[in-house]
Amino acid sequence: MTTDANFLTGSDGLVAVDKLGNHILFLDPETYEVELTLEGFAPRVHELLVSPDHRFAYVPIYGAGIHGDNPHPGHLVAKFDLRERKHVGDLSTYPHLAPHGLRWGADGQLYCVCENSGVVLEMDPESGTTENVIEVGSNKAHRVEVLPDNSKLYTENEEDTFASVVDLATKRVVKKIPAPNGSAGIGMSPDGETVILVDAQQPQLFVVDTVSDEIRSTITLDGHQKAAQIARYSPDGRYLVVTNFEEPLATVFSGDLKSQTLLHLGQGPMNMAFHEDGETVLIANHNEGSLAVCNLERGEVLRTVQAGVGIETLSFF
Repeated sequence: MTTDANFLTGSDGLVAVDKLGNHILFLDPETYEVELTLEGFAPRVHELLVSPDHRFAYVPIYGAGIHGDNPHPGHLVAKFDLRERKHVGDLSTYPHLAPHGLRWGADGQLYCVCENSGVVLEMDPESGTTENVIEVGSNKAHRVEVLPDNSKLYTENEEDTFASVVDLATKRVVKKIPAPNGSAGIGMSPDGETVILVDAQQPQLFVVDTVSDEIRSTITLDGHQKAAQIARYSPDGRYLVVTNFEEPLATVFSGDLKSQTLLHLGQGPMNMAFHEDGETVLIANHNEGSLAVCNLERGEVLRTVQAGVGIETLSFF
């Protein structure tokens, strides 16, 4: 299994970002029952990244709206102590606005997309200092992936018709990967060899080779009528899970992308947490306040548990 900090799992705990409730939830990692709810944040918590040592979690305060309708964007990334289970401070992205996607760099730096400002910030997670401001050529950049060797990062730019490729040595965009319909999501394989772009208008994926940064293939999502959104590989690289917020469905791919299994989920499925058993994934049903507990190997929804108002994402640690 990868040791890349962007593909963490664990058995000590489970933390969730309840976007609709504007809460941070701590759940029992075995029963998935909510044990503690933290509240009192500026609107609104989105996204999540757990530190490589499993000690802290970082959650952007994106603003009161959603992508495309966020008139009062935020400028903070909230920091949580996962042992103490409390909010311990905030990193400021100001003057850069609407922080959203987060990923770790190979040397412990924190990369944060600030959507409205069209940049990715390279930050020191301890001090909160912004070390570099990287222009990505789009004020619609929503999510980011970073290669394990820290050579490049990629942003999906929603309505804009390209994904950005940034050389992290020069901190400059070196390529724009065509995305004629825009892109609604991005994922990366743990080995860093493949980036997945989720088409924003059709139920299909673009498979990008990260050596050439060319599209290697296009895959249709069987059984989907509408475009999907989130794409995440399991930490061991054996599965790719793609969720469809609109339908509501998920597809579980084998790691080689040659087979796919359809899952029927609750309303508004979004992001997910991979259990360390390598077989279980929890998918957040954002629009119904529940989690779908799924078996990856069998391609089966085992049960659904109630949790929160509307969880967007979660992570074991």
